[in-house]
Amino acid sequence: MESENPAADQLPEAESLPDGFSSTTDPLPPQPHHKEENIIHPQPTNCEKSHPKYMEDSGGDPSQNMSAVKEISLPESVENKKVDASETKRKMIKRTFKSEKEFLEFTLKYQQVLAERDSAIAVRDKLESLCRELQRQNKVLMEECKRVSSEGQNLRLDLSNKFQDAIKDVSSKLEEQKDECLLQLKENEMLKSKLKQLADQYTLSEHQFANKMKQKSLELQLADLKIKQHEEKSQQEQSQMKIYADQVSQLLATEKNLRLQLTADGEKFQQFQEALLKSNEVFETFKQDIEKMAKSLKELKKENAFLKGKCDKSDVTLIELAEEREFLKKQLEKTRNQKEKLEALCRSLQAERKAHSLASSNSDSVKA
Repeated sequence: MESENPAADQLPEAESLPDGFSSTTDPLPPQPHHKEENIIHPQPTNCEKSHPKYMEDSGGDPSQNMSAVKEISLPESVENKKVDASETKRKMIKRTFKSEKEFLEFTLKYQQVLAERDSAIAVRDKLESLCRELQRQNKVLMEECKRVSSEGQNLRLDLSNKFQDAIKDVSSKLEEQKDECLLQLKENEMLKSKLKQLADQYTLSEHQFANKMKQKSLELQLADLKIKQHEEKSQQEQSQMKIYADQVSQLLATEKNLRLQLTADGEKFQQFQEALLKSNEVFETFKQDIEKMAKSLKELKKENAFLKGKCDKSDVTLIELAEEREFLKKQLEKTRNQKEKLEALCRSLQAERKAHSLASSNSDSVKA
């Protein structure tokens, strides 16, 4: 039988290992046997094999046979025991050396494991301290987050209340502006209809004025022909009639330019119609200007009729023609004055149009 190792050579059990290490360990190497007992079984020797006949011949006495066999096999068994003892001793030395080597290696491994255990314990302590610090910081952060969230919630509530109040104010203002816009639209429609009527009247009077001017130009051309017929009678009268014709042509050109300017103003009138709709004062001044123009048209009609009568009388006699010429000079001066008045009126209309266009642009920018 094999004997067990002493208690001093035994390693600590798994339960006595430090914390952080598994209790499962590798199987321990086989312990060296300090004592061995070998049972030597006698083997048949060559003597026994070589003397079967002698044993058979010795007869039927078994005790004699056994004593003879023992005497023959005794030296061989002693030699075998010596060989086996030396072999056993050699194996014992080899096993002892091997077990000591394994024990040293295992001791080194165990010391390494203890060092790793100590470093792991230090790391664990550091990790535990870090965890406690992280938990403390996490708690502080959670409290800060709760405070910030509560403040944000209160701020959102305040902002939502302010936004609702602002929406209510804006909606009320929009309702008021809507009512005002409806009233202004109604007023604009009324003013638009009135201005349309006035524009129609103005275009009608303009056509009548153009017809009268054509008639006047024809009458002036007829007067020029009559003056040319009397050129032979008086050179001075001829020069005066030429001057008169030049003045009349200039007047016609001026009137034509005025008519073109009036048509251009009529076209531009559509552009600043919205500005005129918003101003009652401009409407009144425009109405007064229209009335003045109607009066001037009536005066021009009377003057044209008077000029026609004078031109008819110029066929009768030169004296009547001279008188008519003087009268026409007076009428031309009146027409020049009227032309200047019309130019002043046009300039005033242009200034008012610019002022109203600026006012409309300012109002549009304010609305925007």
